[in-house]
Amino acid sequence: MTYQPHILERGASTELTTQDGHKWIVFEETGYARIDPVPSFEDTVTMQLDAGDGYVEGYRKKFDSKMRRSKKRAKYLRSKMKGSKVLDVGSNVGCFVATSHALGLDAQGIEINPVLVTEAKRLFPECKFSDIALEDYQASGEVFDGIYCSEVIEHVPDPFGFAVKLFNLLDKNGVLFLTTPSLDEYATAGDVHRHMGAPDHKLYFNKANIIEFMLDAGFSKVKHRFALGKGLQVICYK
Repeated sequence: MTYQPHILERGASTELTTQDGHKWIVFEETGYARIDPVPSFEDTVTMQLDAGDGYVEGYRKKFDSKMRRSKKRAKYLRSKMKGSKVLDVGSNVGCFVATSHALGLDAQGIEINPVLVTEAKRLFPECKFSDIALEDYQASGEVFDGIYCSEVIEHVPDPFGFAVKLFNLLDKNGVLFLTTPSLDEYATAGDVHRHMGAPDHKLYFNKANIIEFMLDAGFSKVKHRFALGKGLQVICYK
């Protein structure tokens, strides 16, 4: 897959920082930041596969808190949905799918890493998980009333194509609940104050430009949900 620029990559760009051999650039007009060059989709898949055991171990240490957070977020998304079908994109070890299922939703998850899918099926055998990337996912005409996508879009090499795919998988009244780190967590006024996570993390939005980005992907309305800290949480209506 060849990298395709999108609406936030307009105007001049400047180098934000170079860390561990990875250069970050920021577009001055929009405040959008990404690594340069962007890794290929194939390299991204390899990175995710290599990190599988580490993700599982990290979730085991925080399992109870992850379940509590997932339950709160599942309740929030359910309150915005017109129906009961929900898809978790980047379902990790299955916490959100499991808590959604417990709330009576028809929930399933897709996850690029087979190690995480195996762990999700072990933990929650009553739930449905598929080992596949969103970029390759075909729902056979199936659409969803809600989609949850948490801390995923910052990892993908083609964020606009990814967002459009999320839009297309929603029913006409569907809603997307998306979370991602904010550039403000890593850099303020061009001053970088922490490691930006390349090449695993590839891009960062801010509070203003993520709305423009999601509207350009087709959504009719995008609203911020209050979040503790500097992370971004948005609810996007088809």
